[in-house]
Amino acid sequence: MTVLAMSQYLSFHARGDAAFVWHGLTGDVTEMSRDVLALLLSFDPPRDDPQDPPASLSRDQASEFAGILRARRFLVQTSGQRRPDEISPLLAGFPRVPRGAVFQRKDDEVILYTRAGKALPLDAVTSSLFLRCNGDRSLGQVLGDAGPSALEPLLRLARADVAALKILAKPVSQGGLQLNAAAESTMPYPEIPDVRLYAVGGPAPQAKMEEDSTFASLFAAPHPSLGGRTYAQAMADELRRRGAFDGVPSPFQVLSLGLAMELPQARVETNIARVQQAESYRAVILNEVGAQLGFSDGKNSGLLRLVTDAAEALAPGGVLIVADHGDPKAGATPDSISFADLLTRATQSGLRGRVVPLWEILDLDVNAQALSTTRASFPALQALFAANGLALTRRAWLRSEIEQLARGKLDLSTVHGLQWAPMSERALSLVPKDFWALVAVKPPRTIHQRAHGT
Repeated sequence: MTVLAMSQYLSFHARGDAAFVWHGLTGDVTEMSRDVLALLLSFDPPRDDPQDPPASLSRDQASEFAGILRARRFLVQTSGQRRPDEISPLLAGFPRVPRGAVFQRKDDEVILYTRAGKALPLDAVTSSLFLRCNGDRSLGQVLGDAGPSALEPLLRLARADVAALKILAKPVSQGGLQLNAAAESTMPYPEIPDVRLYAVGGPAPQAKMEEDSTFASLFAAPHPSLGGRTYAQAMADELRRRGAFDGVPSPFQVLSLGLAMELPQARVETNIARVQQAESYRAVILNEVGAQLGFSDGKNSGLLRLVTDAAEALAPGGVLIVADHGDPKAGATPDSISFADLLTRATQSGLRGRVVPLWEILDLDVNAQALSTTRASFPALQALFAANGLALTRRAWLRSEIEQLARGKLDLSTVHGLQWAPMSERALSLVPKDFWALVAVKPPRTIHQRAHGT
């Protein structure tokens, strides 16, 4: 008779209604719904294959999910009440240090930095074994003659609070990473304090408040890829290029939501209620506010209403720019804007516009090599640099800037976790090519309209 038990090395995390279970020996992490989580928990204490699955799962579904959980080692086979040996079978697995792990090699030892920004020095033996974990040597080969006492400190690095080791089912050279989607995970999310309560509908843990990860925040300071300008300055230059202020006596009015702007000879307002005033604004900026304005009936309803109001509030010749995360060819979601819907609404409201990549209106150098280390790993990277007397502010960093900052103070060849990509692909945690802008102009009045006061 098959008796299954939930692994004793699991930790439980959540983001809203999505649960994430982390295996503290393999570093594997699996996303699952609450009912599948309840199924997993039902095997603690050990029992036979599921006979009475959660009400929302059929018996066939429960058996299928149980098989998947067994394959991922979240469920393990046991006999009687004795806990199975979960460590010995891992000797045939292939340990690999994920790209997101942040550490520095100093002489023959390694200092790891966790995603909580804490330093974790490794002893000489663990450091040596850790540096051998390339994803193509088995764990047994990595250990060599180090002895069984060396295994526990090494596997400690796979736990969620360190996240510096993954045990793959196959070598990297044979597709091991493809079999384990968590091999480059940027977890963990907040740990669930009472996982059984959460599985039956309890509240999700509250995520720690983090600095806003907006596109504008990456370029809050003057940046080389914007020609030494800030994001706000680049946006102001685009308004001028579009003729928003041509032939208009100062001071002129600008409404900017989601972006602090300073414009000489202008009154910049940030009160959303003022958008109701008709034909008074030379420019309206709606910057990354769509997710805050509401989503209903499959549309970014709040932002669409605001576009209508902005069209009324713009003076003839005035310019509207809506910059946000989205895809011109995709539908709307609570976190992603449908620019096709926005363009349609702007046209219906009497504006003439088009949708363009945000980097285009900012004149951003998208070919520059930038730091692409994930947002989750960035605190670890900040801690490593701080330990070497260097400060990494939370903005987009070009590779040339990092190299200049570290010159003479930190040998970057000893640092793991620095990842680079063209600015178009990733800037820290954001993907610039996923940000777009609706740029629309309110046509000037014709002579006939001015004569009739329309």
